[in-house]
This record gives sequence, structure tokens and C-alpha cells, in this order.
Amino acid sequence: MVASNIKVFIRIRPAVKPSKGFSADPVKGTLEYDFDKTSPDGQVNNTKTNYKFKFDGILPMQIKQQEVFETIARPVIDDVLNGINGTIFAYGQTGSGKTFTITGGAERYEDRGLIP
Repeated sequence: MVASNIKVFIRIRPAVKPSKGFSADPVKGTLEYDFDKTSPDGQVNNTKTNYKFKFDGILPMQIKQQEVFETIARPVIDDVLNGINGTIFAYGQTGSGKTFTITGGAERYEDRGLIP
């Protein structure tokens, strides 16, 4: 019996207008943020302006809860049913969608979460 390793996924919360400088490549599993280096008051800005992050998977804005379940929870459940411990851990900023991902929405069946 081979257990799955720890995997890190990111779910991009739907936004009406995505941030400038933000790009995601789901195929490569990378996110990138580019910030403008210019300062409105003319001060010298020597801070880092480009950040890149690598994930095992990126769940795009338009993903359905069922697809999240199949991608994230199904492999963990299969391992648990084979006697291997499993954990799904949601972490993020307040209002980023952790509760919705885990417990789902109350109005529609399609919005159900990862837990019953």
C-alpha cells in the first residue's frame, strides 16, 4: 500500500476584476504576481516586485465544487478507505473561501462542500 505524499493546491476565488499583475498557469502549477515599481511620490522603490509560487495544482475561478471534490478529496478518501491516515486542511485569508470550499453553500446541492 503506497500512501500519497503531501500535496498543496490553491483555489483561486472568483473575482469580478482580477488583480493587475496576477497570472496563473494551471498546466505548470504556477502563480505569479508582478507589482509596479514606480512610486507616486517619486521615492526610490527597491522592494521586490515579482513573486512566483509553485503548487501541485491550481483550481481556477470557474471550478465547480464537484470538481474540487474529485481533485482534492477523492484521493484522500481512497487512501483512508485503504487504512492510510488523511487530512484536508484549508488555510487562507479571512473571506478567501475556506468555509465555502469545505462546508459548501446552503441553497443549491451543486454547492455542497467537501464534508457532509
